[in-house]
Amino acid sequence: MKTHSIVIIALISAISIAGCGGGSEESTSTEVETAVEVTTTPPVEDTPVQATIITEELISDPSFDLSSSNELRVKLPASTSTSTRYFINICTDFSTDDKNNEININYASCKLRTEITITKQEFTLSLSASELMLIAQIWPIEEGAQPITSYWNIAEYGKQWPIEF
Repeated sequence: MKTHSIVIIALISAISIAGCGGGSEESTSTEVETAVEVTTTPPVEDTPVQATIITEELISDPSFDLSSSNELRVKLPASTSTSTRYFINICTDFSTDDKNNEININYASCKLRTEITITKQEFTLSLSASELMLIAQIWPIEEGAQPITSYWNIAEYGKQWPIEF
């Protein structure tokens, strides 16, 4: 009996659902067609291109050497000791941590790495126009030694750097 009542309730529900809008309605809306006008634009005429200047046609002031680099003369003093050896690194990429009093150097950026000898030495370093500051660290080759640090900037020293220690 229970199953008969469930079937009857399901049938009544289905009939009432179908009677409440289960059929199709005629649409009263009308479709509006809009005409699309296709226009073609005439091809753009090529604008005349200025003649290309080749290198042979460039004119520059004779004093301008077309170089964006600076030559820096570095003068190293003779070693002050015959018993202690010294090594110097001159690098362009460095940062300082004032809080911890540390200097961080990218040793791949070094322009010069050499030993300081018992005679004076002079080197010419080629720097790009953007390399305006350098750091030099002179390392005594002995246990517990701390480096001697020196800075160079083009505004203060120009194109020469006499390093002293």
